[in-house]
Amino acid sequence: MPDILNSNALNQYATRFTTTVLNEVYRSDDIVTGAGLLKLTPVRQVNLGILNRLFEEWKQNAEAFRSVYFDFSNEEVKEALQAFMNTASQHIAVRRSDLEPLLSASVKESLVLLLTPQQYFEEKIRSGDVEFTTGSAEQLVKYTHIHKPMAEALLARLSDSGSDAVYQTQAVGWVYELKNNPELLDDTETILIEFSDIFPVNLAEIQGTEAGKSVPPVEKQESKSFFDSAFSEADAVAAPPVNKFRTEAGTAVASEVPPRANTYERDTLNSRFKVELPKAKEEDAYAKVPMRVENLASAIPLGQRFMFINQLFNKNTEHFDKAIYELDAVKSYEEAQNLIWHRYASKYAWDVNGEAVTTLLSFVKRKFA
Repeated sequence: MPDILNSNALNQYATRFTTTVLNEVYRSDDIVTGAGLLKLTPVRQVNLGILNRLFEEWKQNAEAFRSVYFDFSNEEVKEALQAFMNTASQHIAVRRSDLEPLLSASVKESLVLLLTPQQYFEEKIRSGDVEFTTGSAEQLVKYTHIHKPMAEALLARLSDSGSDAVYQTQAVGWVYELKNNPELLDDTETILIEFSDIFPVNLAEIQGTEAGKSVPPVEKQESKSFFDSAFSEADAVAAPPVNKFRTEAGTAVASEVPPRANTYERDTLNSRFKVELPKAKEEDAYAKVPMRVENLASAIPLGQRFMFINQLFNKNTEHFDKAIYELDAVKSYEEAQNLIWHRYASKYAWDVNGEAVTTLLSFVKRKFA
C-alpha cells in the first residue's frame, strides 16, 4: 500500500462526495444542526472530522473574548464564560457555503487516515507544538474512529513513558513502530463500502496504483459543551448506511459494492471499488459527437449547449461561455477535471451523476483524446 496518495484524485473524490451529500441535505433545509452533523454521512470519521474543526473554532472564539482590561482569571468570570460557550455550542447551525469546505477537508483527511494511517498520525503529531502532550493525545483519541486502537496505543505509550509530554520525534517514532501491527488497524474494505454508500470509490486512482494491481486491505446541572455530549450520543445511535444518498452510479455498481447486510465473496479491493466516471450514452445521446474535439466552444451543438446552460449553469449563458473558455484554455484532461469538480460542480451544485454532467465530460475527454 503506497505511503502517499494521489492528491488530485483525492480532491476530486472529496468534491464529488461532498456535492452528493450537500445536494441531499440542503434540499429542504437551510442549515444543519449539531445533531445533524453527527449523522451527516455513514462514515463516522468524516462526521467527527467536521466536529473537530468546529471544536477548534469554538476554542478560538473563547480566546477572542479575553482582554487585558478584564480579569479572566476570576473564578466567576471563568465559570460564566464557560457556561456561555457551552450554551453556544448547543446551538450549532451551519449553512451550505460554510459546511462545504469542512466536509470536503474531512473526507480527504478520513481517506488519508484509512489508507495511510502512518501519514495521518505523523501529520497530527507534527501539527501541534514542539511536544506531544497528554492533552493532544487524548484529543487525538477522541476524534479518531478509523484505526482508533492505534491512537489509543500512542496515548498508552505516552502514559507508560511516565511523562506528560515527549518531543514530536519520539511520538513519530512510536507511529513507525505501531504502523505494521494489524491488531491496531480496522478493516479497510468495510469502511470503503461506507464511503461508496455516498459515491463509488476508485481505489486504484486514489492510491495511484496500476488498474489491475491487487491491493491488500489493511446537582446544579453540570454545564457541558456539545463537543463533550456529542460522543455519548453518537455511540448510542450509530449512523446506519444512508440509502437516500445512493446515486445512480452507486446503483450501477451494486454488484461491485454490495450492501453490508449481505454476505459476499471477498475479491480484491481494486476489482470491487474500481469505478469509472459515469459515461454518457455515447453516439445515441442528443447527437453524434466526433471522436476528436479541437475546440469545445465550436464543437458543442446547439441542443447540448442549451442543455448545459439550463441544467448546469443556472440558465446563465455568460457563466457557460466563461466555463467553456476556461476548459478550452487548459492543457490537459487532468486540469479540465480539476476545474469541473473543484469549481463548477461545487459552485452550481451539480448532480455529478446526471446526464448533463456525463455528456459534458464526454466532450472534454474527446478534446484530450
